[in-house]
Amino acid sequence: MFSSKLTVCLAGLILLSAGVVYTQNYYGVQRLPFNTQSKELAPAFYGTGIVYCSDKKNNVIMSYTDLENNPLTNLYLVEQRKPGKFDNPRLFSKELTTLLFEGPATFSRDGKTIYFTRTINTSLSIRNRQLEDTTFGIFSANLVNGQWINITPFRFNRPEYNTGYPWLSDDGSKLYFCCDKPGGTGGFDIYVSTLENGLWGKPENLGESVNTPRNEVFPFLHQSGRLYFASRGHKPGEDLDIFHTAFVDSAWLRPVPLGEPFNTDNDDYGLILNAVMDTGYFVTDRAGTPDIFMAASTIPTFASCNKQEENDYCFVFYEPNNNELDTTAFAYEWDLGDGTLIRALEAEHCFAKPDTYMVQLNVIDKLTKEVYFSQASHTFIVEQIRQPYIVAPDTVVAGHEFTLSGCETHLPDFTIDGYYWDLGDGQRATGIEINHNFLFPGTYQLQLGVANRVADTGELLLKECVNRRIVVVNPVK
Repeated sequence: MFSSKLTVCLAGLILLSAGVVYTQNYYGVQRLPFNTQSKELAPAFYGTGIVYCSDKKNNVIMSYTDLENNPLTNLYLVEQRKPGKFDNPRLFSKELTTLLFEGPATFSRDGKTIYFTRTINTSLSIRNRQLEDTTFGIFSANLVNGQWINITPFRFNRPEYNTGYPWLSDDGSKLYFCCDKPGGTGGFDIYVSTLENGLWGKPENLGESVNTPRNEVFPFLHQSGRLYFASRGHKPGEDLDIFHTAFVDSAWLRPVPLGEPFNTDNDDYGLILNAVMDTGYFVTDRAGTPDIFMAASTIPTFASCNKQEENDYCFVFYEPNNNELDTTAFAYEWDLGDGTLIRALEAEHCFAKPDTYMVQLNVIDKLTKEVYFSQASHTFIVEQIRQPYIVAPDTVVAGHEFTLSGCETHLPDFTIDGYYWDLGDGQRATGIEINHNFLFPGTYQLQLGVANRVADTGELLLKECVNRRIVVVNPVK
């Protein structure tokens, strides 16, 4: 039974794959209470809260409207007291608020630099307080003594076309944004600019694997290296859907659409996710107007996991107070219960598998090899270490799919109702056996947790977990 189980666990550990599609059915989503009948758009993390833009009317400043007489968006901040519980929104900054359009924003890691979208061409825009013909660009500002100052236009803004939807990488070295300038693939394309000697370098189009003749908007680069964005061009239909890709081996992978509950038949866009990917926010009009929804992982989290121990079935056997036989006719011999005989006073042996063995120390007749008498006899139980257990290779290749298994978990006093994986790169999964694909080389911490639930309520009753490292290397070229 053990041998059969071990074979299943170890079969097919490494499989070549061009990409992995992950379902997102491990998230629950909810509409956040601060949404209004106006539009709430483009969430961005800021401290423990969210900065977003909305076209709701405010009492601080009168603004223009668009050609359909809709108010223009301003930036708002909503503080989060605890997960899913928010204070009332307030205008994010009077210094950054104008009569015109302030849109999607992104922040440096320390929260002291903002990049945001703003109207840049006002010479053609004013008539009856409506914007008739205008473009927008990206601006930055710095937080000094509680005020946003040094408002500076992005050096690649142009009045002839739109530049916006900025997202700053976590290390501050790359700025992803959208632009509809001529020479792209069509509509809004996603570009990236790299910080070089304190200046943003020439923007690079992400290319046709990401951009299509239609709009690609709301880029978000997660710390794992995955780029999330919304597109109308990567699938049939008119609605915006959320996709993700990654830059691997000097090329962007084919974008993969997210499943439910993120993408629906409505417009879904503007996704952001925290570092461990257990909480995120996105925009959807599934409730009638564009609203911000929260997505929370339904996979339980585990704290203070032990390092996985490797099973070692090797032991040293000796019998206290025994001395060497004072004779040349007899000798000590260990019968270790698995067919192994070792002629010595002290025996070192590795069993092949867990089991119950009858171990005997015999005195044998050297001439006849028969047992003269039994000196000692013990029932010896060889057990696996009590722990969840991750079956995985020590090293895998970036971009290649492999299998992880929890089938050698040994918790004899524990009824397991679920296996929960944290893969160390922001991805999570459930199941006793899963497939995964690390996109980037490095050393990752795998975590496997198991739990059982109360039958009537489904509440988690007990949880145990382990972790172990795995090394991901570059493909051989």
